[in-house]
Amino acid sequence: MPVQALGYMGVDASDFDPWRRFASDVFAMQVVERGPDALALRTDERCQRVLIQRSDRDGPAFFGFETAGAAALKETAGKLEKSGFNMTRATEKELTLRGVDEMAWCRDPAGNRIELFHSQANGEGPFTAPRPHGGFRTGKMGMGHMVLHAEDVDAMSTFYRDLLSLRLSDYMVKPYRLMFLRANPRHHSVGLLQSKQNGVHHVMFEVLALDDVGRAYDFAQDGWRIGQTLGRHSNDWMLSFYAFCPAGFMMECGWGGRTVDEATWTPREVTHGGSMWGHDRLWMDEERRKTANEIRRKTILSGLGAPLQVTRGQYKEVE
Repeated sequence: MPVQALGYMGVDASDFDPWRRFASDVFAMQVVERGPDALALRTDERCQRVLIQRSDRDGPAFFGFETAGAAALKETAGKLEKSGFNMTRATEKELTLRGVDEMAWCRDPAGNRIELFHSQANGEGPFTAPRPHGGFRTGKMGMGHMVLHAEDVDAMSTFYRDLLSLRLSDYMVKPYRLMFLRANPRHHSVGLLQSKQNGVHHVMFEVLALDDVGRAYDFAQDGWRIGQTLGRHSNDWMLSFYAFCPAGFMMECGWGGRTVDEATWTPREVTHGGSMWGHDRLWMDEERRKTANEIRRKTILSGLGAPLQVTRGQYKEVE
């Protein structure tokens, strides 16, 4: 497929100090100073997976989708232009900051800046976490995933499925419309949530060791706002929690997400709510939170469960 993964994201920030603390203390990301106006957050060998850029505002700035190469980037950009999306070539400064050979960008139907790139550089030396840490699950599955609020889910679906060629993994109809789209074996790289607003709901980073979720959860409760408590999702089986980052949207720290076999996977409707247990949605108003808790209670009483998905190196196989 031309688009292979969600490769990186950018964030506008008026103050770098909260980001240094949040990224290092909660998520155990490696913080790299990139001069007075940029901060790089590493989770693997890449030069960065998150680029914090100085601004007079705080919020998400862009999302970068990795393509298979120059030809794939040109092909996808051409499809977007033929469909009426204005593609803009990256400046030399943008290429340098992102550490990529080539990049072009446009706005999706909800106004999010979406960048297409290829060949991102590695950082200086190996990834070094600020505390003992098992590492992040990235590689061919990319940075993680993002879930976007969308006033028009159908228009967003056309953009991501028809033009970026992401595939539908599963979807929800009740109590709200939500579809999960994948670019690789990760269950989803993009989630589209029908909403009364446009913007970012959350961004997920997956760790390789379960204990690192617990450690992050402890740090997140020390001076940061929890958005969703520890819980396990019912469709991608991720065990995770959510915390609000300094830019105001949530970041999810997860472990054990399922992968998709393209040869056998069939999209299905999720009818039992978003979580098998936990994930008390503290960010919701009282009425919606009550409804979410009632759905989760029914799911718990149904006995719904799932096997654990463990990544290589985190367990010993039984002979």
